[in-house]
Amino acid sequence: MSSNGELPDDTCVLEHQIAGHLHGHGKVSSGMLKHTTEGYVMKPVQNDERGKKEIEFYEDVFLSANACSVITHLRDLVPRYLGLHQFISDDSVSYFIKMEDVASGCRKPCIADIKIGRQTWDPDSSPEKRLAENNKYRGTKEPLGFCIPGLFVNDISTNRVLKLDKVYGRTLDSVTVRDAIRFYLNGTLTLDRRLLSDFLRELHTIRLWFEDQRVYRFFATSLLLVYDADFLMHSSPTDSKTIAPIVRVRMIDFAHVYPAEGARDANYIHGLCNLIDIFEDFYREATTKGQ
Repeated sequence: MSSNGELPDDTCVLEHQIAGHLHGHGKVSSGMLKHTTEGYVMKPVQNDERGKKEIEFYEDVFLSANACSVITHLRDLVPRYLGLHQFISDDSVSYFIKMEDVASGCRKPCIADIKIGRQTWDPDSSPEKRLAENNKYRGTKEPLGFCIPGLFVNDISTNRVLKLDKVYGRTLDSVTVRDAIRFYLNGTLTLDRRLLSDFLRELHTIRLWFEDQRVYRFFATSLLLVYDADFLMHSSPTDSKTIAPIVRVRMIDFAHVYPAEGARDANYIHGLCNLIDIFEDFYREATTKGQ
């Protein structure tokens, strides 16, 4: 146990966690942690069927010796799985999923948690759970099939770090969600075409995987979008020798993954394609303005 009596040794609270269960005093397994020497992140395993499902998903993807090509391709689209960590505190046992830090190497990380799908309840949900989920983020989920539970933005125009959580996300509609994504991209004044191009490449890679796969259906699953705003501060759109931006998109949160039974995951594809449309609109805008 660590000296503060709350966290496993050599760990700290993951400062750029923006959605999900956050760490609170006395709740050792409630939020994401980061290993201070090894650099990986640790996600607490929920002590119910959801936690079991998430572990099974990661082990199917990364440890199965007989995985088909569709599943092995998925290894490039989710955070790299590094096994489980057991933590014993006050005679209780907690487990964490160890995975790569998607924001590793970013000096000024900008992170968006975008939950994909108009339907965010799974097939085993109670009527009460379904109603509660349907009432969340209605301004964007119904028309677009996605919502934004959180943003972490290094705003280069003000040199401030801003966190916008689910309270903000639930105020958005099909118009203002574009403003939120523009803000996330540090694009209030100008949009960077190279940044958008890299995001589109990552998003289309995931779309093509979904068009092909008939193995899984994903509910309440997010895309984690990451880039380094330091690139925008030290590059010129007209200089081909400037460094390339760090841009990563990974699928996260797999507590509600079900067999697809040969069907296309239309719920996910609908939301993903609408998100891509927004990025393509921004790319056309940046291209037109020569940014």
